[in-house]
Amino acid sequence: MEAESPAERLLAEGRAALQRGDPEQALARFQEATAVAKGRLHATALGEMAVIHRRRGDAAEALQLLEEASDAFQTLDDQASRAGILGEIARVRLQNGEVDEALRLQQEALAIFEALGDKLSRSVIVGEIAIIHENRGDVETALLMHQERLSMVEALGEKRERAIALGHIARIRLAKGDVEEALRIHQERLAANQELGDQDGIANTLWNIGQIELQQQQIQAAFQHLAESYKILLNLGRLDGICFVGLDLGKLLCSAGERETGIEILTRSRDGFTRLGWTDQARGTQQLIDAITAP
Repeated sequence: MEAESPAERLLAEGRAALQRGDPEQALARFQEATAVAKGRLHATALGEMAVIHRRRGDAAEALQLLEEASDAFQTLDDQASRAGILGEIARVRLQNGEVDEALRLQQEALAIFEALGDKLSRSVIVGEIAIIHENRGDVETALLMHQERLSMVEALGEKRERAIALGHIARIRLAKGDVEEALRIHQERLAANQELGDQDGIANTLWNIGQIELQQQQIQAAFQHLAESYKILLNLGRLDGICFVGLDLGKLLCSAGERETGIEILTRSRDGFTRLGWTDQARGTQQLIDAITAP
């Protein structure tokens, strides 16, 4: 068995830190990897760093790293990895409001995966293009494309990708006002994630179900699903999920008279957003806490 290289070890440590919700530690490990890695591993580390900067809203830094990674994969003639980087660039462009450019990049990535015969990666890009159409307001096209993705991954027997596609379809159904259908699809998605043993997927689906129940004023059911989701995310150490689910759970507890516990959870969300570098969310959560605790 071939020994793991220092660069591979650093990449693995960075990914593990990211999963724990520690982007600073992850970024440090990926930066160390770029110093010792060459070729494909160096380009991969650049891409990993770029994802962290994108999630923080630092578009300029993310784009610089992604363009460097794209050029490196092009030089290596690693078209599959380059297509993945094009997808990341498209996500940054979409965040910047450059919808047409994001669509062009995803279509370029789609053409690469089609030429390579990579059906799974192609299905992922179809889902990404669907999200772009959704951002343009073309919800019907987005729904059709997510349904196309669902058919593709079901044909491939990809259960995890099927659960992801179901989540997107449920979200659009909810936006269209098909609340009962959205709830039914989320229940199907929950069963799929439970079969996979995907705790992160289970927590996310429970959160979505809880949000629908909040809209329907099914307070007890919503509390149970949000609390279960929150508990799973705490066990996973998934900081972004803890922050977002904590917002809904904390507000619900405060409105139900459990203000001390609710404020504690909201404070954890605020501190988590700060740790992740998401200043707008942290500020908004503090404003919520101030409003709840005001005389």
